[in-house]
Amino acid sequence: MTRQDLPLPRRATALAGPRSVRRAYLVAGLAMGAVWAWNAGQPVWEHALKFGLLLFVGVPLLHLVQKRRAAGRPRTGPRLSLGRAVAAKAVLLAAALLASYLLRSTPHGDLYVAAGLAAAIAGIGPLLHRHLVAR
Repeated sequence: MTRQDLPLPRRATALAGPRSVRRAYLVAGLAMGAVWAWNAGQPVWEHALKFGLLLFVGVPLLHLVQKRRAAGRPRTGPRLSLGRAVAAKAVLLAAALLASYLLRSTPHGDLYVAAGLAAAIAGIGPLLHRHLVAR
């Protein structure tokens, strides 16, 4: 048997289900919220720089890892569209920066933005997931 002929384990096929998608977005939301909260009190431009690096360097690296893992194997199932993911993250970053700017005079405003980021990514991410993948 060649590597391509091996059947997928039951766990591998289960990972592509809606539960794993929700779990992945929950973890991503908590991580992004934690990064924003960790940097609370810093100027908005620093938030933009750090969060932008996390979003716009992390996504292409994940895309590269995904391509390398899939090299030499037939393409099965949907894959993350790099352009769509970058666009969605740009909108998310702009919304977070706007919220941070509007809440700048509120005590603990950055913590509210961090909670909003976590809730938005965990709640809206799974709903938009089908639009972020290319078939």
